[in-house]
Amino acid sequence: MDQLVMKSRGKINRGLKILGKRPDGYHNLDSIMIPISLQDTITLTKRDRGLVYESNLIELDWTSDNFCKKALDLLEEKLGRTFSLEIQLEKRIPLGAGLAGGTANGASILKGLNQLYDLKLDLKDLQAWALDLGADFPFCLYDRPARVQGIGEKIQPLEGKEEAILLVNPGYQLSTPEVYAWYDQDMDRGIQDQAINDLEGPVLRRHPQLVQVRESLEATGAYEVSMSGSGPTFYAVYENQGQRDQAKEKLEGTFEKVLACSTVL
Repeated sequence: MDQLVMKSRGKINRGLKILGKRPDGYHNLDSIMIPISLQDTITLTKRDRGLVYESNLIELDWTSDNFCKKALDLLEEKLGRTFSLEIQLEKRIPLGAGLAGGTANGASILKGLNQLYDLKLDLKDLQAWALDLGADFPFCLYDRPARVQGIGEKIQPLEGKEEAILLVNPGYQLSTPEVYAWYDQDMDRGIQDQAINDLEGPVLRRHPQLVQVRESLEATGAYEVSMSGSGPTFYAVYENQGQRDQAKEKLEGTFEKVLACSTVL
C-alpha cells in the first residue's frame, strides 16, 4: 500500500468538569467526548525521498504549531526513523474552535502511518506517547464516544446514539492554555458557574458577545446547548435533523460559521 486516505473527525464535549489543578500545571478533567461527522481529510502518500505538505488553508503552515508536524516528529523520535511521504490536508473543522480539529489531524497522522507502514504499534502505546502533545490526543486516537478523565489518559467507552447537531462558531480562535488560565483566575477570585462546561463562564466573561450565540441557539428549541471544549464554538442538540436544519437556516448570516453535523458512534 502506497497511499492512505484518513477521515479526521472533530468532537464535542457533552459536559466538561475540572476537578482540580495538578502540581505539574495540568488540570484533572471529567468530560463526555463524542465524535462528530464534521471532519477533515488527510491523504498520506509514500515518497522515495523527502517530505511534501499541502493544505487548503494557507495559514496552516508546516510549523511547530501544526499538530500534523507534532505527531510526525513524535513518531520519528520514538521509532528513530524518518518517513518520506506527502501529506495533503483538507480542512473543514474550524481552527482553534474547541472541536479538537488539530488534535484529530495529529491522531490521524499517527494511526495512518501505523497502517501505511505496517508498524504494528498498539493503540495504547500511541495514546501514551501522544498524551504529552495534548489532553485530547488519547480520545482522538480512540475516536468513539467515551468518558474521559484525568488529563485525558483515562478513557471509558460509552454507548451512544446518532443525534442532530448544530455548531455555531464566531470566526475567531481561542487559545486553550489561555482559557484554562482564565478559569484559574476566576476560581482564585471565588467565581464559579453552573454551566455543564466549567470553561464556558470564564470565556463568556471575556467574550460577552458569545452570549448571543448561546441565546440564539437556545431560542431555536434545542434541548441541549453548551460550549465545546475551550471554545469558542457552541453546539446545540436537536430532536431530529429537520429541527436542526430549520435552526441552521434561521441562524445563517447572523454568525460567521453555522455548521450542521451529527454525533458518530
